[in-house]
Amino acid sequence: MNKKEYKISADKICGKTGFIADEIIYTGSYYKKENIRNVIFSGSYKNKPAVLKIYNDKRLTDEPLSLKYFNEKNKSKILMALELYDYKITSSRAGWLITERLPENGKFFKQSLLQKERKEFLNAYLEYRKYFPKKPHRALTLAEELRSDEFYIFRISRWLELAVISEEENYLENKIKILKPTEFIPRYRKALEIIKKEFKNRKMIWCHGHFKSHEIYRRSDSKYYLIDFTHTKMYPEGYELGFIIWADWLMGADWKWDYREWRKGIIEWIDEMKLINKELKLKRFDSLIRASLIERCLGTVLADVTASERPFKEKIERIKLLYKLMDELINKRI
Repeated sequence: MNKKEYKISADKICGKTGFIADEIIYTGSYYKKENIRNVIFSGSYKNKPAVLKIYNDKRLTDEPLSLKYFNEKNKSKILMALELYDYKITSSRAGWLITERLPENGKFFKQSLLQKERKEFLNAYLEYRKYFPKKPHRALTLAEELRSDEFYIFRISRWLELAVISEEENYLENKIKILKPTEFIPRYRKALEIIKKEFKNRKMIWCHGHFKSHEIYRRSDSKYYLIDFTHTKMYPEGYELGFIIWADWLMGADWKWDYREWRKGIIEWIDEMKLINKELKLKRFDSLIRASLIERCLGTVLADVTASERPFKEKIERIKLLYKLMDELINKRI
Protein backbone atom coordinates (compact mmCIF):
# COMPACT_ATOMS: atom_id res chain seq x y z
CA MET A 1 0.00 0.00 0.00
CA ASN A 2 1.13 3.56 -0.71
CA LYS A 3 0.35 6.63 1.42
CA LYS A 4 -2.71 7.48 -0.61
CA GLU A 5 -4.15 4.00 -0.04
CA TYR A 6 -3.43 4.26 3.70
CA LYS A 7 -5.30 7.57 3.82
CA ILE A 8 -8.28 6.02 2.02
CA SER A 9 -8.25 3.16 4.56
CA ALA A 10 -8.05 5.67 7.41
CA ASP A 11 -11.12 7.53 6.13
CA LYS A 12 -13.10 4.27 6.07
CA ILE A 13 -11.97 3.30 9.57
CA CYS A 14 -12.84 6.76 10.87
CA GLY A 15 -16.32 6.42 9.40
CA LYS A 16 -16.87 3.06 11.10
CA THR A 17 -15.30 3.75 14.50
CA GLY A 18 -15.68 7.47 15.12
CA PHE A 19 -11.93 8.02 15.31
CA ILE A 20 -11.13 11.60 14.28
CA ALA A 21 -7.82 11.75 12.40
CA ASP A 22 -5.55 14.79 12.49
CA GLU A 23 -2.30 14.00 10.68
CA ILE A 24 0.21 11.26 9.90
CA ILE A 25 2.83 11.21 12.66
CA TYR A 26 4.80 8.11 11.59
CA THR A 27 5.42 6.04 8.48
CA GLY A 28 7.25 2.73 8.77
CA SER A 29 9.00 1.07 5.81
CA TYR A 30 10.70 -2.24 5.16
CA TYR A 31 14.29 -1.91 3.82
CA LYS A 32 13.16 0.45 1.03
CA LYS A 33 11.10 3.63 1.31
CA GLU A 34 8.45 2.43 -1.09
CA ASN A 35 7.80 -0.66 1.06
CA ILE A 36 5.46 1.08 3.51
CA ARG A 37 4.36 -1.39 6.15
CA ASN A 38 2.46 0.90 8.54
CA VAL A 39 1.18 4.43 9.00
CA ILE A 40 0.16 6.06 12.30
CA PHE A 41 -2.38 8.90 12.50
CA SER A 42 -2.82 11.14 15.54
CA GLY A 43 -6.34 12.10 16.52
CA SER A 44 -9.04 11.42 19.08
CA TYR A 45 -11.40 8.57 19.96
CA LYS A 46 -14.50 9.10 22.11
CA ASN A 47 -13.10 12.48 23.20
CA LYS A 48 -9.77 10.99 24.30
CA PRO A 49 -6.36 11.58 22.66
CA ALA A 50 -5.63 8.54 20.54
CA VAL A 51 -3.72 7.18 17.56
CA LEU A 52 -4.76 4.98 14.67
CA LYS A 53 -2.19 2.56 13.30
CA ILE A 54 -2.87 0.83 9.98
CA TYR A 55 -0.45 -1.92 9.01
CA ASN A 56 0.08 -4.00 5.89
CA ASP A 57 3.28 -5.93 6.53
CA LYS A 58 5.22 -8.39 4.42
CA ARG A 59 5.74 -10.43 7.56
CA LEU A 60 3.17 -12.27 9.64
CA THR A 61 1.83 -10.23 12.56
CA ASP A 62 -1.18 -10.05 14.85
CA GLU A 63 -0.13 -6.86 16.63
CA PRO A 64 -3.54 -5.98 18.17
CA LEU A 65 -3.84 -9.40 19.81
CA SER A 66 -0.22 -9.34 21.01
CA LEU A 67 -0.80 -5.94 22.62
CA LYS A 68 -4.10 -7.04 24.14
CA TYR A 69 -2.52 -10.22 25.56
CA PHE A 70 0.37 -8.30 27.13
CA ASN A 71 -1.99 -5.84 28.79
CA GLU A 72 -4.07 -8.70 30.20
CA LYS A 73 -1.04 -10.52 31.65
CA ASN A 74 1.26 -7.66 32.65
CA LYS A 75 1.66 -7.16 36.42
CA SER A 76 4.55 -4.68 36.35
CA LYS A 77 4.10 -1.40 38.20
CA ILE A 78 6.66 0.48 36.09
CA LEU A 79 6.45 -1.05 32.58
CA MET A 80 3.19 -0.86 30.68
CA ALA A 81 1.76 -0.70 27.16
CA LEU A 82 -0.82 1.51 25.49
CA GLU A 83 -4.47 0.83 26.19
CA LEU A 84 -6.17 -0.79 23.20
CA TYR A 85 -9.46 0.92 22.30
CA ASP A 86 -10.50 -0.85 19.10
CA TYR A 87 -8.96 -3.02 16.38
CA LYS A 88 -9.56 -5.26 13.42
CA ILE A 89 -7.32 -7.92 11.88
CA THR A 90 -8.05 -8.21 8.16
CA SER A 91 -5.42 -10.83 7.29
CA SER A 92 -2.41 -12.60 8.79
CA ARG A 93 -0.34 -9.56 7.75
CA ALA A 94 -2.74 -6.61 7.80
CA GLY A 95 -5.13 -4.78 10.07
CA TRP A 96 -5.53 -1.70 12.24
CA LEU A 97 -5.70 -0.69 15.89
CA ILE A 98 -6.73 2.39 17.85
CA THR A 99 -4.86 3.00 21.11
CA GLU A 100 -4.38 5.72 23.66
CA ARG A 101 -1.82 8.36 22.72
CA LEU A 102 1.51 8.51 24.54
CA PRO A 103 1.58 11.23 27.23
CA GLU A 104 3.37 14.43 26.27
CA ASN A 105 5.53 14.61 29.40
CA GLY A 106 8.01 11.95 28.32
CA LYS A 107 10.49 10.91 25.64
CA PHE A 108 11.97 7.89 23.91
CA PHE A 109 15.46 6.61 24.55
CA LYS A 110 17.80 7.76 21.79
CA GLN A 111 20.46 5.73 20.02
CA SER A 112 23.31 5.45 20.59
CA LEU A 113 22.79 5.31 24.34
CA LEU A 114 25.20 6.89 26.81
CA GLN A 115 26.56 4.68 29.59
CA LYS A 116 24.09 5.98 32.18
CA GLU A 117 21.22 5.53 29.73
CA ARG A 118 22.34 1.97 28.94
CA LYS A 119 22.01 1.01 32.58
CA GLU A 120 18.53 2.52 32.79
CA PHE A 121 17.53 0.90 29.51
CA LEU A 122 18.77 -2.53 30.66
CA ASN A 123 16.93 -2.16 33.95
CA ALA A 124 13.78 -1.62 31.90
CA TYR A 125 14.73 -4.73 29.90
CA LEU A 126 15.02 -6.81 33.09
CA GLU A 127 11.60 -5.56 34.17
CA TYR A 128 10.21 -6.54 30.76
CA ARG A 129 11.72 -10.05 30.91
CA LYS A 130 10.25 -10.51 34.38
CA TYR A 131 6.69 -9.64 33.39
CA PHE A 132 6.38 -10.41 29.67
CA PRO A 133 4.18 -13.50 29.09
CA LYS A 134 6.18 -16.71 28.94
CA LYS A 135 3.63 -18.54 26.79
CA PRO A 136 2.15 -17.48 23.42
CA HIS A 137 -1.47 -16.47 22.98
CA ARG A 138 -1.80 -18.26 19.64
CA ALA A 139 -0.80 -21.40 17.78
CA LEU A 140 2.83 -21.22 16.61
CA THR A 141 3.84 -20.92 12.97
CA LEU A 142 5.93 -23.66 11.34
CA ALA A 143 9.05 -21.50 11.62
CA GLU A 144 8.47 -21.00 15.34
CA GLU A 145 8.30 -24.76 15.82
CA LEU A 146 11.84 -25.15 14.49
CA ARG A 147 14.90 -25.58 16.70
CA SER A 148 16.75 -22.34 17.39
CA ASP A 149 19.52 -23.12 14.90
CA GLU A 150 16.99 -24.11 12.23
CA PHE A 151 15.01 -20.90 12.87
CA TYR A 152 18.12 -18.80 12.31
CA ILE A 153 19.05 -20.64 9.11
CA PHE A 154 15.51 -20.02 7.83
CA ARG A 155 15.80 -16.27 8.53
CA ILE A 156 19.32 -15.96 7.13
CA SER A 157 18.24 -17.70 3.91
CA ARG A 158 15.55 -15.06 3.42
CA TRP A 159 18.07 -12.26 3.95
CA LEU A 160 20.46 -13.92 1.51
CA GLU A 161 17.70 -13.93 -1.10
CA LEU A 162 17.09 -10.21 -0.51
CA ALA A 163 20.79 -9.49 -0.99
CA VAL A 164 21.03 -11.63 -4.14
CA ILE A 165 18.06 -9.85 -5.74
CA SER A 166 19.41 -6.42 -4.76
CA GLU A 167 22.87 -7.22 -6.12
CA GLU A 168 21.53 -8.38 -9.47
CA GLU A 169 19.24 -5.37 -9.84
CA ASN A 170 22.10 -3.05 -8.93
CA TYR A 171 24.43 -4.75 -11.40
CA LEU A 172 21.96 -4.41 -14.26
CA GLU A 173 21.60 -0.71 -13.54
CA ASN A 174 25.09 0.32 -12.42
CA LYS A 175 27.41 -2.59 -13.27
CA ILE A 176 28.46 -2.66 -9.60
CA LYS A 177 28.08 -5.26 -6.84
CA ILE A 178 28.59 -4.69 -3.12
CA LEU A 179 29.49 -8.18 -1.92
CA LYS A 180 32.63 -9.84 -3.25
CA PRO A 181 32.22 -13.65 -3.11
CA THR A 182 35.82 -14.23 -2.00
CA GLU A 183 35.28 -11.93 1.00
CA PHE A 184 31.70 -12.80 1.91
CA ILE A 185 31.24 -16.54 1.36
CA PRO A 186 34.07 -17.79 3.68
CA ARG A 187 32.70 -15.58 6.48
CA TYR A 188 29.16 -16.70 5.68
CA ARG A 189 30.12 -20.37 5.98
CA LYS A 190 32.02 -19.90 9.24
CA ALA A 191 29.18 -17.84 10.68
CA LEU A 192 26.65 -20.58 9.87
CA GLU A 193 28.86 -23.22 11.49
CA ILE A 194 29.02 -21.24 14.74
CA ILE A 195 25.29 -20.44 14.69
CA LYS A 196 24.38 -24.10 14.08
CA LYS A 197 26.67 -25.33 16.85
CA GLU A 198 25.64 -22.75 19.46
CA PHE A 199 21.89 -22.76 18.91
CA LYS A 200 21.28 -26.43 18.25
CA ASN A 201 20.47 -26.97 21.92
CA ARG A 202 19.25 -23.48 22.80
CA LYS A 203 15.55 -23.04 23.52
CA MET A 204 13.08 -20.80 21.74
CA ILE A 205 11.39 -18.16 23.93
CA TRP A 206 8.28 -16.01 23.56
CA CYS A 207 9.24 -12.34 23.45
CA HIS A 208 8.46 -8.85 22.16
CA GLY A 209 11.08 -9.25 19.44
CA HIS A 210 11.85 -5.55 19.01
CA PHE A 211 13.07 -4.31 22.39
CA LYS A 212 15.16 -1.27 21.47
CA SER A 213 15.57 2.40 22.40
CA HIS A 214 12.91 3.69 19.98
CA GLU A 215 10.33 1.28 21.41
CA ILE A 216 10.70 2.36 25.06
CA TYR A 217 9.01 5.62 26.05
CA ARG A 218 10.10 7.15 29.37
CA ARG A 219 7.44 9.02 31.31
CA SER A 220 8.38 11.89 33.60
CA ASP A 221 7.47 9.73 36.63
CA SER A 222 10.10 7.08 35.78
CA LYS A 223 7.61 4.64 34.32
CA TYR A 224 7.86 3.20 30.82
CA TYR A 225 5.67 2.32 27.86
CA LEU A 226 6.66 -0.64 25.68
CA ILE A 227 5.32 -0.01 22.17
CA ASP A 228 5.12 -1.78 18.79
CA PHE A 229 4.02 -5.39 19.26
CA THR A 230 4.38 -6.13 15.54
CA HIS A 231 7.26 -8.57 16.02
CA THR A 232 6.04 -10.61 18.99
CA LYS A 233 6.87 -14.25 18.42
CA MET A 234 9.18 -17.12 19.38
CA TYR A 235 12.88 -16.30 19.03
CA PRO A 236 16.07 -18.14 20.02
CA GLU A 237 17.37 -17.58 23.52
CA GLY A 238 19.84 -14.69 23.42
CA TYR A 239 18.29 -13.13 20.32
CA GLU A 240 17.16 -10.00 22.14
CA LEU A 241 20.63 -9.27 23.53
CA GLY A 242 22.14 -9.34 20.05
CA PHE A 243 19.20 -7.31 18.76
CA ILE A 244 19.73 -4.58 21.36
CA ILE A 245 23.38 -4.18 20.34
CA TRP A 246 22.40 -4.29 16.67
CA ALA A 247 19.78 -1.54 17.05
CA ASP A 248 21.86 0.73 19.26
CA TRP A 249 25.33 0.27 17.82
CA LEU A 250 25.63 -1.77 14.62
CA MET A 251 22.95 0.45 13.06
CA GLY A 252 23.09 3.48 15.35
CA ALA A 253 26.79 4.32 15.71
CA ASP A 254 28.63 6.49 13.19
CA TRP A 255 29.80 4.30 10.30
CA LYS A 256 32.53 6.84 9.48
CA TRP A 257 34.43 6.03 12.66
CA ASP A 258 37.71 4.16 12.70
CA TYR A 259 37.14 0.48 13.56
CA ARG A 260 39.02 0.69 16.87
CA GLU A 261 36.77 3.52 18.01
CA TRP A 262 33.60 1.88 16.67
CA ARG A 263 34.55 -1.42 18.31
CA LYS A 264 34.59 0.15 21.79
CA GLY A 265 30.82 0.47 21.80
CA ILE A 266 30.42 -3.25 21.13
CA ILE A 267 32.73 -4.15 24.02
CA GLU A 268 30.94 -1.75 26.38
CA TRP A 269 27.58 -3.27 25.49
CA ILE A 270 28.84 -6.83 26.03
CA ASP A 271 30.24 -5.85 29.43
CA GLU A 272 26.90 -4.29 30.44
CA MET A 273 25.06 -7.44 29.40
CA LYS A 274 27.39 -9.65 31.39
CA LEU A 275 26.26 -7.70 34.44
CA ILE A 276 22.53 -8.18 33.81
CA ASN A 277 23.12 -11.86 33.08
CA LYS A 278 23.50 -12.27 36.84
CA GLU A 279 19.71 -11.94 36.84
CA LEU A 280 18.97 -13.47 33.44
CA LYS A 281 21.09 -16.54 34.30
CA LEU A 282 21.74 -17.53 30.68
CA LYS A 283 24.14 -20.47 30.54
CA ARG A 284 27.44 -20.19 28.63
CA PHE A 285 26.86 -16.47 28.20
CA ASP A 286 30.13 -15.73 26.35
CA SER A 287 29.46 -18.23 23.57
CA LEU A 288 25.81 -17.17 23.41
CA ILE A 289 26.47 -13.45 22.96
CA ARG A 290 29.25 -14.24 20.47
CA ALA A 291 26.96 -16.35 18.27
CA SER A 292 24.06 -13.90 18.67
CA LEU A 293 26.25 -11.04 17.44
CA ILE A 294 27.57 -13.11 14.54
CA GLU A 295 23.97 -13.72 13.48
CA ARG A 296 23.24 -9.99 13.74
CA CYS A 297 26.35 -9.09 11.71
CA LEU A 298 25.36 -11.52 8.99
CA GLY A 299 21.80 -10.19 8.84
CA THR A 300 23.08 -6.61 8.79
CA VAL A 301 25.46 -7.26 5.88
CA LEU A 302 22.79 -9.01 3.83
CA ALA A 303 19.56 -7.13 4.57
CA ASP A 304 20.24 -3.85 6.35
CA VAL A 305 23.17 -2.85 4.15
CA THR A 306 23.32 -4.75 0.84
CA ALA A 307 19.54 -4.92 0.26
CA SER A 308 18.94 -1.35 1.47
CA GLU A 309 18.84 2.01 -0.32
CA ARG A 310 21.90 3.38 1.46
CA PRO A 311 24.49 5.28 -0.59
CA PHE A 312 27.22 3.13 -2.16
CA LYS A 313 30.03 4.59 -0.04
CA GLU A 314 28.12 4.02 3.20
CA LYS A 315 27.41 0.41 2.22
CA ILE A 316 31.10 -0.26 1.55
CA GLU A 317 32.27 1.35 4.80
CA ARG A 318 29.64 -0.37 6.92
CA ILE A 319 30.53 -3.75 5.48
CA LYS A 320 34.22 -3.13 6.23
CA LEU A 321 33.36 -2.52 9.89
CA LEU A 322 31.07 -5.54 10.04
CA TYR A 323 33.64 -7.85 8.42
CA LYS A 324 36.28 -6.83 10.96
CA LEU A 325 33.84 -7.45 13.80
CA MET A 326 32.81 -10.81 12.34
CA ASP A 327 36.44 -11.85 12.03
CA GLU A 328 37.09 -11.06 15.69
CA LEU A 329 33.94 -12.87 16.81
CA ILE A 330 34.59 -15.90 14.61
CA ASN A 331 38.15 -16.18 15.88
CA LYS A 332 37.12 -15.59 19.52
CA ARG A 333 39.09 -12.37 19.90
CA ILE A 334 36.00 -10.76 21.43
